[in-house]
Amino acid sequence: MTCRSTPAVIPPLVLDFLERARQILILTHNNPDGDALGSARALALTLAASGRRADLALTGTWTQALSFLLADLSVIDFPDDFSAYDLVTLLDCHSLGRLEKIGLQTFSADSSLVVIDHHPLKEAEKTGAAWFLDPTASSTGEMVWRLLSAMNLNRPLAAEEALLLAMASDTGFFSQNNTTTTTFKAAADLVERGVSLEAVHRHLRGNWPLKYFKLMGRTLDSLKLYCGNRLAVMTVTPDDLRAVGAVMADTENLVEIGRGLAGVTLSVLVKDNGLGGIRVSLRSREPVNAANLAALFGGGGHRQASAYNDSQAATVEEAVDNLLARVDNFL
Repeated sequence: MTCRSTPAVIPPLVLDFLERARQILILTHNNPDGDALGSARALALTLAASGRRADLALTGTWTQALSFLLADLSVIDFPDDFSAYDLVTLLDCHSLGRLEKIGLQTFSADSSLVVIDHHPLKEAEKTGAAWFLDPTASSTGEMVWRLLSAMNLNRPLAAEEALLLAMASDTGFFSQNNTTTTTFKAAADLVERGVSLEAVHRHLRGNWPLKYFKLMGRTLDSLKLYCGNRLAVMTVTPDDLRAVGAVMADTENLVEIGRGLAGVTLSVLVKDNGLGGIRVSLRSREPVNAANLAALFGGGGHRQASAYNDSQAATVEEAVDNLLARVDNFL
């Protein structure tokens, strides 16, 4: 586990945009996870409590267990344009393409866009926006905590809880090596302010619908070990989802199963969305760098948690073959 980190400085332009804005649209990546939804909830509730209009527009699906994070928010249909807003914030995502909405890729040239993300980003990808990027941060939730603290806004307790959930979600409940001293300071601050750690744990790990466990069973049935039992590979197909009444967002944590096996240093979940897309999620243990492996396929993420789309595969079987052809040098 990382013991120390030096957080990136919050750019003054980001603070200025957020402090002046009165009509804000909050966006995050397609199929949002706990960090994305928790960060969005915290920002929206805090801005609304300060008298602003804060709308949230989402794309894709998300697991039922996280739907409570949308309670009491202004969740709108994705707008055709953003002219009604003086600021758009993009959370846990640095590319408008990840929203999977046609025609948005050029919006980054607009100066009224603020991007807040903790995923590594090449300098060439930073164009025309106020960026707050910090790859040393455990989560976007941790960054939003820093941002709202710097703005000195009164955060509702529900926003505080959402921030702790966002951080817990992206750190394996503070067990992974992206957890830093800054993460613990943020968590301590939120608990001191009245957030129940037990309630957050219950939301993340004790509130799954039955279909999740049924899908887990089917995923376990698909598990195979390769490379001297160092590589665990699982698959999810449209048939699996239909059989238990699940959606792709319900697969969010299933890739962790393989990382819990003795001797496994890389766990892989290959998912077929039934629409011609194959998504491959990676979770690794040291010394395996999952981000470098994902980059071979045009993906990315973090050292121990990454993903990519396999555009060369039409089935999960083809995606597994493509992975096996290139994975040896990483294990």
